[in-house]
Amino acid sequence: MNKDKLFTKKIKKQFLSINHSIESFFNQIKPFINRIKKSKFDPNNKNFLFFGIIVIVVFTFFSIPSFYDKNIIQSKIKDQILNKYDVEVRFNDKVSFSFFPKPHFISKDFSILKDDQEIAKVNKLKIYISNEKYFSFNEIKIRDLILDNADFDLNKKNFDFFKKFLVTDPNKENVVIKNSQVFFKDLADDTLFILKIKEGKIFYDYNNLENILISKNEIFNLPFSLEVKNQFFEKKLITNFSFGKIKLNIENQINYKDKNKNGVTSIGVINKNTKFNYKFDEKSLVYKSEVSNFYKGKVEFKPFYLLGSFNYENLDIKNLMNNKFIIMEFLKSEILNNQNLNIDLNLIVKNLLNTDRLNNLDLKIGIVEGYLNLSNTSLRWREDLTIKLNESYLDISENEVNLIGKLIFEFRETKNFYSFYQVKKDNRKDIKNIEIDFLYNLNNNNFNFDNPKINNKFNMSLEKLIEKFNRKKNRFFNKITFKNFINEFFKAYAG
Repeated sequence: MNKDKLFTKKIKKQFLSINHSIESFFNQIKPFINRIKKSKFDPNNKNFLFFGIIVIVVFTFFSIPSFYDKNIIQSKIKDQILNKYDVEVRFNDKVSFSFFPKPHFISKDFSILKDDQEIAKVNKLKIYISNEKYFSFNEIKIRDLILDNADFDLNKKNFDFFKKFLVTDPNKENVVIKNSQVFFKDLADDTLFILKIKEGKIFYDYNNLENILISKNEIFNLPFSLEVKNQFFEKKLITNFSFGKIKLNIENQINYKDKNKNGVTSIGVINKNTKFNYKFDEKSLVYKSEVSNFYKGKVEFKPFYLLGSFNYENLDIKNLMNNKFIIMEFLKSEILNNQNLNIDLNLIVKNLLNTDRLNNLDLKIGIVEGYLNLSNTSLRWREDLTIKLNESYLDISENEVNLIGKLIFEFRETKNFYSFYQVKKDNRKDIKNIEIDFLYNLNNNNFNFDNPKINNKFNMSLEKLIEKFNRKKNRFFNKITFKNFINEFFKAYAG
């Protein structure tokens, strides 16, 4: 008796599923049926009969998955994902079926696992199925996967999750990720940064025999596109990052056949391109430019530390200022605001073009836990004057970028300096050094000064001059305003 009840219950459940499929199908074609009702036709008309046969055939075809056992289907999907991508998954809710735009199953609570730990939660998963075994009950073959609104929790141990999709055997399947976030965490489960994936696709290119990932993303409020190509048979990985907002493109090719890997990277910034070669192992990476002595450096992985030295013969200041907006967007993007970012860079430029006799720039850039330090930077005015930047750092907020620090002017000879800026002879005093605190607002190009000292001594006349300058609405410098400020400065000091 119990077996009869169980059989009756199963049959009833199956008919309810079919009824649901019928209702779903006719809801989709209801607008089309209404248009037919409004038109005049003869039921004996051959066209009407042909249309009826098509409707029955289409409905029968699409209703086949209604007979599938959902538990078996879930098990089949799990096994095929594991075999194909080496990824463990779990259905937290039963799957449903949809006809349109083509037959697929839907799960609204789906998990991706690593060593029995959940590393991703997918709010909506679509599994498209192949037509090859469409008429074989419960013997489906998955085709495309669409992960929509997913949250990934990745760290150093499970970071290779996406890599698994790029090392699959040749196949026709696509994996699509949309409207998702990747939380990169340290081993203490603290979030280092968040990568937003607006839309990404992983597929196999049969023409070039390579796995490909293409995606549109955002990191630190900075949108970028990414393309990754894995030439599995040649053991070569090619990546391309494009940050359109700041005109930055990075292309990298790496050969991973041997244990000690090597590669080449091409960086394009504002239509300027450079290439460097590198070698790395598990502990560090050493890089060097293709042009001799242009730049070189090293990256330590544990903990992360970047060291680099860059040598330029010429740098066009005018071209740099024309792209000031791009630099500002880069600084405000928060890409440098990372507690695990430790960098020491040294930029050396022999000649500064489009400037008044400035040369030999030695720019020191230090970044420790998101704090950007520019102290110990220096440049020269001819050979007569050395200008140093001490106790200096960048203060970056959401709306403003300020450079704060102390300027030190060390004179070897004042004669040429006085002559160039046309300082009156009565105001030409013997000066060895000048110190002054400053705040430079990069947004509006305005300066504020404080605590002026000449030859290590304060001067009340200079204090009053600086106070008057700071009260001005426009406190920017060009060639004329800077020359006038220099003359007023030495006039006040001379009394």
